[in-house]
Amino acid sequence: MYEISWSKPVSVSMLDGRCRTVIGPLDAMKCLQSEWPVRNGAYYGCALRACNAALRGKKPPEESRAAFIAALREAFLTLLPEAQEEVKGDGDRPLE
Repeated sequence: MYEISWSKPVSVSMLDGRCRTVIGPLDAMKCLQSEWPVRNGAYYGCALRACNAALRGKKPPEESRAAFIAALREAFLTLLPEAQEEVKGDGDRPLE
């Protein structure tokens, strides 16, 4: 598989204090599968499926970005400020 970049990367503060910047659905899948603290949540599964669908061309990549953000909130991870500004500024976007 190859990486498809999101319009804006998502920067996450992981539980161990590291900053992890995720650039697209393939990177998000790797992060979810190898670095994620909570793997039994509903949004976690949704994010994996959305990333897989984006990589297969079945869904737009930005849907996987929104699902990834929902999963990081479900896992009580912190969305870092540069990504939060873009999420706040988009009033037509569904809840992530």
